[in-house]
Amino acid sequence: MPKLELTMDLLEEALLGGSVLGGGEGASIEEAMMLGELALKINSPALLDIQDIDPNGIVVTCAGVTCPHRMKAPFVSPRAHVRSIELLLESGLPRPAALIASECGSGGIVNGWLQAAILGLPLVDAPCNGRAHPTPEMGSMGLHLAPDYQAVQAFAGGDPTQGTYIEGVLRGNVKTVSAMVRQDACIVGGLLAVARNPVKAGYLQENAAPGAIKLAIGLGKAVKAVRSGGGDAVTEAILSVLPGEVLCRGRVDAVDRFTAGGMDSGTAYVGEYSVSFWREYMTVEHGEEERLATFPDLITVVDAETGMTIGSSEIASDMDVIVIAVSRRRLLLGAGMRSPDLFEPVEKVIGKKMLQYLDL
Repeated sequence: MPKLELTMDLLEEALLGGSVLGGGEGASIEEAMMLGELALKINSPALLDIQDIDPNGIVVTCAGVTCPHRMKAPFVSPRAHVRSIELLLESGLPRPAALIASECGSGGIVNGWLQAAILGLPLVDAPCNGRAHPTPEMGSMGLHLAPDYQAVQAFAGGDPTQGTYIEGVLRGNVKTVSAMVRQDACIVGGLLAVARNPVKAGYLQENAAPGAIKLAIGLGKAVKAVRSGGGDAVTEAILSVLPGEVLCRGRVDAVDRFTAGGMDSGTAYVGEYSVSFWREYMTVEHGEEERLATFPDLITVVDAETGMTIGSSEIASDMDVIVIAVSRRRLLLGAGMRSPDLFEPVEKVIGKKMLQYLDL
């Protein structure tokens, strides 16, 4: 297929679709829109299919690493996004053939757009994961299990006017390096632009999520066409693209919220149903024993009145919501969603069994 030149309409549709595939991540669509608009003003990046790129070409993942328990709005300049790629090049990495996004969420789906526009690189429709996820390792395409793979992650961010700007390159085990970058994000106020984990493009076919960006765009187009009709219309549009179901609808009775592992965590109660979260929505249960959905199943909460998706950090008592679930088997997921060891921290945080419900 020919390359797809990204446009303002496609940006809006990608963000709307990403807000659904975010599954409660709660990233700011407004901030992502600003970053995408800036990229398009500079030079519209091209989105390639996986078949359009040399399998031996080097591909770099672009991500934004956050510190979820930040106390104020994070600062990361557009320059920092580009600087993260420059740092990789300065460290000896050959010029990459293309860039990919770390995930399909309302924020992550535009990761790489600005870098691609400024550096004249294409994007590949093969993000690390076709939905959002809570930990960097889940977006590392299974590389944490490769014994000979040495992660290289370049990061930049912080506010120079406040003396908090930092940049650097870390090498080592994927889990160790990812943890250190997240710690650095907390030190500078909450957010770093990261370029990480270079691999040959051929690795993406089996370990990334080819086609997930265009799926998000198609989903966003369906939502955009009906969003003025409120929650019922948006729900119908989502389910016309993603084969899922409505699990429950009603008013949120209460939300028990706490911070664990540096991330917003807890449970929202809707009548007889409960929805747990650890950044993303993790489980939906009916009563105390019936499990209806388990991450990485996509669990999305829609405001019944406005049709907007509701992130886990925003869900609150007295909201009228529609809870949708799509089986993981019907999603485009990367290899990080097939690693049982990455679900063990989730079980510890939310206090619920995960692995026994998953056929990983």
